[in-house]
Amino acid sequence: EKGADWVLSLIERCDALEKAVKAADEKIKSLERNSRNSSKPPSSDFGKTSPKPKSQRKKSGKKPGGQPGHKGSTLKQVAEPDHIINHLIEPGTRCKKCGKELPTEDVLYPGGQHSCEPEVRQVFEIPPIRLEITEHRSQGIVCPGCDTVNAAGFPEGVNARTQYGPNIKATAIYLGTYQLIPYQRLGELFDTLFGCSLSQGTLANFIKSGGKQAQIAAEEIKEQIKQSECVHGDETGCRVLGKLHWLHVASTKMLTYYMIHPKRGYDAMVDMGILPGYTGKLVHDFLSAYYRFDKCEHFQCVAHILRELTYIYEQMGQCWAREMIELLLKAKDLRDKEDDRGPTNRKVIGEKTRQNIQSQYHEIVIKGYAINPEPKKEPGKRGRPKRGKALNLLHRLENDYEEIMGFFEYEDVPFDNNLAERDLRMMKAREKISGTFRSVEHPEAFTNIRSVISTLRKQGKGILAGIAQMLTSPEEMFRTGCKGAE
Repeated sequence: EKGADWVLSLIERCDALEKAVKAADEKIKSLERNSRNSSKPPSSDFGKTSPKPKSQRKKSGKKPGGQPGHKGSTLKQVAEPDHIINHLIEPGTRCKKCGKELPTEDVLYPGGQHSCEPEVRQVFEIPPIRLEITEHRSQGIVCPGCDTVNAAGFPEGVNARTQYGPNIKATAIYLGTYQLIPYQRLGELFDTLFGCSLSQGTLANFIKSGGKQAQIAAEEIKEQIKQSECVHGDETGCRVLGKLHWLHVASTKMLTYYMIHPKRGYDAMVDMGILPGYTGKLVHDFLSAYYRFDKCEHFQCVAHILRELTYIYEQMGQCWAREMIELLLKAKDLRDKEDDRGPTNRKVIGEKTRQNIQSQYHEIVIKGYAINPEPKKEPGKRGRPKRGKALNLLHRLENDYEEIMGFFEYEDVPFDNNLAERDLRMMKAREKISGTFRSVEHPEAFTNIRSVISTLRKQGKGILAGIAQMLTSPEEMFRTGCKGAE
């Protein structure tokens, strides 16, 4: 009996050790996750062995540089230069070929007997920059009847004895919020280039007052996004007064709207005021909070799924994941392929090809299930057994085919959510260059201004001129803009 008990005890210890080794292996594999094989940001790779980049793109076979038929651009001469300097041949100069003295007096007059068209070269240069000061004088007249002084009115916007003009404010806002120059360096830049000394407090006030004007224009952007057919949504962390906040974005190809909120999920999205009631197509990265908005169609970012498949293939050694990667990229190539009729869509691809891709997709999912069975429930343990990463992804691939393959099934659905991710990227650059937000008012002003700037940039409009308009008439900026444009 003692021997049997000893054997049972040994078996139990072996089982416990096997579970411990399995848990350790899973922990090691989780530590090997990086920005290339998961949704982790590149900043999380710091301090680890940098993963070797592996692009999903295939080589095109083309040489680097401009391709045949590429329309280049170069500096071209203008018809009406600002200044013209004539360089004349000195009297007494002789011909460089025969040595005869040249008639220099004759060519001074247009149409002279020996004159010819001059060779023209143009130099493009920035003129000396100096601050321009305009003085406004209000005429006063004393009434002969009651000795009251009557003064002429000043133009709108001229309110103080000394003040900065809209162009200085627009330039400061452009350099501070778009080029992300910190206040101290921005003040030095104005002093060096313009001879205008601006304090950090003055620059901060420019941003705050500009943010109030930008809010008016941003509301129109928000309304247009709500009417768009396809919207991208995403969020990223940022710091306000040392605490974690979230920068949310809702964007299209022509419109961008930002908001900073203490929360990441559903409550923040409701406060943003775009997704509640939205009935179009919403592209996102599978965050569960998005699925609480059930009036719209949901589509997942396939780039995120490719990274998860890369992890399962490289770290877990499951070949079905590689097959799925190749199939998704093949479907993308079919979608992106161009012929005489333009970019392909579902009709150009053809129903037979579409069904073939769909069939291969589900066959690969079945292969994945074969090596990732459902875990068995252990006696005495409550709840559903924990599924592994591979099995969870397989369930998504099986149940969410329309959301994942929407780029292949529908003409206006994109392959990934890179549009929103690119719109958010500037926040990480800002924190590295300018630091975090140190007041409550500044984040709102910053996001309103960036909503306007990003929208101006997407619509191909001048950013500096747009900011100047934002400071004077923000309600007119996007009223006739690209409503719902994709």
